Amino acid sequence: MFDLHYDLLTYIYANRKNLKVVKKHCKKIFNNNIGGGIFNLFYMSPNEMKEELGIEKEEINIIKNLKTADRLIKENKLIPRNIKYIYGIEGLDYLNKIDDLEEIYKLGVRSVNIVWNNDNKFGGGVRGNKNRGLTILGKELVKELINKNIAIDLSHSNEKTFYDIIKICKEQKNKEKNPIVIASHSNIKDICNAPRNLTCDQIIKIKSLDGIIGIVGVKPFCLETKKEVKIIRNKYNLEYKNAYIKHIICLKKLLGSVDNIGVATDDMTYYKTNKKYYKHYNVFKQEQIKKELEQLLLENNFTIQEIEKIMYLNFENKILGKL
Repeated sequence: MFDLHYDLLTYIYANRKNLKVVKKHCKKIFNNNIGGGIFNLFYMSPNEMKEELGIEKEEINIIKNLKTADRLIKENKLIPRNIKYIYGIEGLDYLNKIDDLEEIYKLGVRSVNIVWNNDNKFGGGVRGNKNRGLTILGKELVKELINKNIAIDLSHSNEKTFYDIIKICKEQKNKEKNPIVIASHSNIKDICNAPRNLTCDQIIKIKSLDGIIGIVGVKPFCLETKKEVKIIRNKYNLEYKNAYIKHIICLKKLLGSVDNIGVATDDMTYYKTNKKYYKHYNVFKQEQIKKELEQLLLENNFTIQEIEKIMYLNFENKILGKL
């Protein structure tokens, strides 16, 4: 299985002083489970970085953090050789200047979320000003990402920023450029009305650029509940798994095939606060997701060929094959 959104670099950097734990974690997730995907460095506000990840404000530097994580991966062989992956950056708030894309590209970054939930100097996030789209600097950034063949991840963008990005991508495609767009960890808003989920029109727009939507196994984005406390109760797991599959079934119906569908975990068990809460935040456990997803897809009448596309081939063909 290829995970379209897994903050592995964040986990490694946040736990860089405890390599024994990091090695154990990596061994667990790569043991016949995660076969590759997009491994991210995740950025929030300085206060959130400290509270949730234990990363001090003074330590926040995309290039330095990326170099540290990459060095630890290579020195300690944390990612097996057979794993197919690229690096991603989730939230470009701390990108000092657009020219810095050259440096992070050299370090292996091939996917970026321009914004996280908040607004930044490039555009608007889903929790920010709904009328804030791409800024002038953001429009320049999108064009440079297309020029560098870096995938643009639309998850977390508010609708105005989303459509501004799509517009530029279509304009550049008409100029024979090759924009790569994905929504690495977003579900269907008609099923679960969460801010990060996508409308049917947004999904169609991504398909028009031959992008991929990664259905994400995070409970609040799979199923709406009256009381969020339900999220941490194990007895609701089957309900959430059925909801997760429902998103894939509906996405297939909307798009007419599975050719633009992927899967994502967005595992958040590495958060340093609210451990009890985040322990049950994801629909699937990392060490079980591949087997359970394949079984659920079979039970819902997906063919072996369709399952292969959803689980890994679409990522290989539509992302890796274009880089």
